[in-house]
Amino acid sequence: MLPAALLACVCGAAIAKQAAKISAQDYTEILQLYAEFNTSLDLGLPDRYIKTWTDDGEFTGGRAGERATPGERKPDVVGKEQLRAMARPGGSGGRHSVTNLVVTPIPGGAKATCYLILMNVRTSPPTPGETAIYDDTLVKTKDGWKFKKRVNWRDDDPYSPNKPGPFAAGVGRQGGPPEGATSAASATPGAPPGASEQTRR
Repeated sequence: MLPAALLACVCGAAIAKQAAKISAQDYTEILQLYAEFNTSLDLGLPDRYIKTWTDDGEFTGGRAGERATPGERKPDVVGKEQLRAMARPGGSGGRHSVTNLVVTPIPGGAKATCYLILMNVRTSPPTPGETAIYDDTLVKTKDGWKFKKRVNWRDDDPYSPNKPGPFAAGVGRQGGPPEGATSAASATPGAPPGASEQTRR
């Protein structure tokens, strides 16, 4: 029988090894999980949708609402039955698309973030509905990867930790010059001071 101290070291090393890497196969399966979540939710397929969650899964969405301090989130939907009800028959009326998926291994699973672009297809033509960043906790079960927790931080939520701050003084978008500024390199002899290349065309 292994001494307790040695057993703890062995278990700790095994957990660290488990959290050390997300394989290419894992990443592919996680991508499929996200696609299945979006498709089954949008098309109103509860039997498929609930399979993307653990039985004790939690979803938190919407805006900050009554939260007292920035960054606090209370789950809106908890457990299998409540989660299943999210995939309403007839569909959500939206089209969820996610991009920029970043997966980070943790003991027992992974943390993941991605951008959400949601279109409202009940209008004609479809109109933008929401942009957000998902903050997800994933676990790998005997049936594959599943969501354990999902937090939707909307970009119009003033409490979102991802909300961009104002531009720094004298700095424009992407670190360029302030909007409306004209560089010396773009000046044309004889043009009035401050005239841009576009105004001279």
